[in-house]
Amino acid sequence: MSERRIPCPMCKALIVEGARKCRSCKQWIGGPPKAAEPRFPRAAIVVLSAVATVLIVIVTRRQSPVGDAPPLTPLAGDSAAVSAGARAPAPGSIGPEPDPEPEVGPADPNKPWRAREIHIGDVHPLDIVWSPSGQSIYVSADDATLREYRIKSGDLVHKASVPAQGDQLRLLFGRYLAVLRHEDAARIPVMDTSSWDKDPILLDVGQSPGDIIEMPDGRTVVAASIEGKRVTRFDLPSGTRLADITLPHATGQLFLVRAEKRPYVGAMGALTHAGQPAGAWIDLFDPSEKPFGATRRSISVGRDPRLGSITADGSALFFPDRVSNTAMLLKVAGITEAKQVPVDQAPEAGFLMDDDRYGITINSASRTATVVALPSMEVKSTLMLSGVPCSGETSPDRRTLFVSLGGTDRPAKGSGVDVIAGDPPKVVGSLPTGKGGCAVAVSKDGARAAVAGYFSKSITILEQ
Repeated sequence: MSERRIPCPMCKALIVEGARKCRSCKQWIGGPPKAAEPRFPRAAIVVLSAVATVLIVIVTRRQSPVGDAPPLTPLAGDSAAVSAGARAPAPGSIGPEPDPEPEVGPADPNKPWRAREIHIGDVHPLDIVWSPSGQSIYVSADDATLREYRIKSGDLVHKASVPAQGDQLRLLFGRYLAVLRHEDAARIPVMDTSSWDKDPILLDVGQSPGDIIEMPDGRTVVAASIEGKRVTRFDLPSGTRLADITLPHATGQLFLVRAEKRPYVGAMGALTHAGQPAGAWIDLFDPSEKPFGATRRSISVGRDPRLGSITADGSALFFPDRVSNTAMLLKVAGITEAKQVPVDQAPEAGFLMDDDRYGITINSASRTATVVALPSMEVKSTLMLSGVPCSGETSPDRRTLFVSLGGTDRPAKGSGVDVIAGDPPKVVGSLPTGKGGCAVAVSKDGARAAVAGYFSKSITILEQ
């Protein structure tokens, strides 16, 4: 049976009767087809939509803190979104990260220093360390917290709790902060400053942690305990104990020197009798040998050695002895050789300056700094200080020495800082600080220094 054809209402071409679309003009007859009806009733669709919305909210809350929306992916050309994403707060931070400051050049010996104060609230600072960028400073506070403050604004940007108050801070590999509590502690908490929201790594070093230093491998550290008389090597990221050795005396200082053309650990410790210093030694050993410390050699270094410094090539140590009022230059590169020179009363620490041509001791009883010409081991001059020295630190290029004048009380009560520089070294500036100048630190580029004021609850920033 032949199909009946009728003219297309659009183009008048003949089409099969009942056709929905014209083959000639390609137009739909009677309009396009309707969308298929849903397979589920409308009520079921509403219920499913509500359930999906609840699930999205639950997942979102598990992934983001309450009150914080998950980060948006910025679209190309969306400058506002890019800006908002760049200023999003990092985990463990207080508010958004501030804009970076411009680079600051090295210190100019011909420019005077000026001081300004950053108040840190209701806590007392115990020690301070500059961040590697030099734009912020880490603070150990007496409420058992670690904090980071921006230098430009004084804003608190990071804060974390640690198991105990930190008498001293050590920055390791430019990333980890080791918190040393010398009494009533047996572990060293180590905070990863790239992850403030994580708990610190705990290194079990033994009773009364003394010191900690980083190894050249960029991964392991060596720590010492005073009462535990133990020196231990740890893998830092994991906190795993790799090796240890027990010494006959309490170890309070550690050095990384070069002896026999290899890195050596120098562990300086002392004995006491009836509470009085009875002798001190430094044990030298190659940390890579097995068993750990097996071939160490022990060298007598007086009775009460204090904080010392290592020469730039690692071949010698310079440090004072508080009981004998002397300073010692101990060469360890080959055959051990020790030279001594008398200095002023009660030397507390020794520093090296000007390409290791000068050694300087800061002396609390006489309120002086003794300048020693190292090649001849002769006293070059005695510098009067503005107060009782508490601590000091040199700039990385060893051209400038900053001496905090907090005194020997614990906690420190004095204030002020003296700046020593020049050839030969001399006092080139004296600046005010907050009361209780207990610690001093110098930035990596040497352009800034800082003094922690215990009683003023402040950090004094020194800059040119």
